[in-house]
Amino acid sequence: MSLFKPSHVFANLPDTASEMNKMNAFANDENKITEAKIDNRVIQVSSVGVVTLPPDRCRLTIRVTSTKENVADVKESTTRRLDYIIQTLHNHSVRDSDIQISKSMRRSDSMYQMDVEVTALFIDLHKCQNVSNLLVEKLDPTVTVCLPEFFHSSVTLQNLRHQASLLAIHNAKQKAQEMARFVNQSVGRPISIKEQENKEWQGTEESAEEFLTPRTLQQKLNDASVTVSSKISITFELKPKVKKSGPDAVKS
Repeated sequence: MSLFKPSHVFANLPDTASEMNKMNAFANDENKITEAKIDNRVIQVSSVGVVTLPPDRCRLTIRVTSTKENVADVKESTTRRLDYIIQTLHNHSVRDSDIQISKSMRRSDSMYQMDVEVTALFIDLHKCQNVSNLLVEKLDPTVTVCLPEFFHSSVTLQNLRHQASLLAIHNAKQKAQEMARFVNQSVGRPISIKEQENKEWQGTEESAEEFLTPRTLQQKLNDASVTVSSKISITFELKPKVKKSGPDAVKS
């Protein structure tokens, strides 16, 4: 989801006072935040691009615990449940490369305890929830299915930052064109582009305030959404509009 934010505009126009008054009137429009001053033929625009994206990855952790009097029994008990878990993951298109398994065994007095932890990565959040529900339904209390953890892949985060910067540049250019047209000018090539600020956060202010309360699955999904904000400052050349002669004349 993309959000358009107000822009700050600094325009430099060697023109008449009347045209400057027009620009100031435009800048004071209730729906815009702008500033303008007369100097050289450039227009400097600061604008913000904000994009928000829900998580595209899900991590599900399943733990199996068994306690028996001998090693063979404890291994058999955990292996049976582990085989069912792995088969369920395969049935939901989870690749072996996205499954991690760790095993540990310890002895307490005359009993053996074996703990197995399975971590599976999903790119389909719906499948992750289906697997979680199925394992809770089919397996006994020796198996603990943790709540899914939602996150973004590194590639997705990088693309999100790129989108925020491009949106800020788009907003800045659009605002510069609006201001230039108002005083009968056109926007030329960009002279400089600077990123003034970059922010990144998870969830919303509401989710942060309720962090200590129990979270539903949907709330955890919302909490894991990432918002990226990029503030860009661009200086453009300003050119007077020129009318071409002839029947096909167009404004440059």
